[in-house]
Amino acid sequence: MMMKRLARIFAMLAALAAPACVSVLPEAAPPKPRFNIVAAPADALGGPALGWSLVIEDPRATRVYDTMRIAVSPGPGKVEYFGGAEWADRAPRLFQTALTQTFEDSGRILAVGDRNAIPVADIVLQTDIRRMEIDARARDRAALVVVYARLTDGKGTVYAAEKFEARIAANSLGPDAVYAAFERAFNDVLAGLVAWSYEEGAALRAGA
Repeated sequence: MMMKRLARIFAMLAALAAPACVSVLPEAAPPKPRFNIVAAPADALGGPALGWSLVIEDPRATRVYDTMRIAVSPGPGKVEYFGGAEWADRAPRLFQTALTQTFEDSGRILAVGDRNAIPVADIVLQTDIRRMEIDARARDRAALVVVYARLTDGKGTVYAAEKFEARIAANSLGPDAVYAAFERAFNDVLAGLVAWSYEEGAALRAGA
């Protein structure tokens, strides 16, 4: 009799404990969206074939931007990071890949790539990422991209230099709005940088 009572007590305790065990486990947070930087449309970048090659060196950036986190500027000299999403890879690497693909998609240049793909080339493109962030100081909360570019011989001689900048309103800090603003900003910078490289590179080679 005693054994039967103990068995009923253990069964009741187990039944009471089962729901509690399920409820104490925390739900897994949904994964953050990841942003990619894609090549700019190449429709307006076409033209005659160019008989020179181009190396695109790894972009330079401070640790503020050389990360998968998306920088946010809430005020002058202040940097935070966006909690709603992140880059799919280190931001400078994504930018370099998108820049290379924009050159390739235009179909004008003989050969283009990084140092691994093209160890030696006629012209070297160097880029400094100065800003790649959400500017949260203004009401429009814009995506801001600023890149300084140089065409060089890879040995210290600079042939041409130019700054490219785009600021596109995001209007909100929702991931979709932020990505749409960054996409347009990168399109403007990439297209401008490629068109400028073609113009300056062609003039350089013509005068060589």
